[in-house]
Amino acid sequence: MKKDLISQVLKKYFIGKGKNLSIIHRYLRIKYRMNIDESLLEKRVNNLSLN
Repeated sequence: MKKDLISQVLKKYFIGKGKNLSIIHRYLRIKYRMNIDESLLEKRVNNLSLN
């Protein structure tokens, strides 16, 4: 998977620091004004763990 902004944030906060997806969702929405579904974030996490 490409190292885009979402992947970098998921690696840093979900995998590295153990934050949950709702906090990451809120962080992306507030800081980067990205409105992403949490289900999409779950899929991205699954893709990160497979690669």
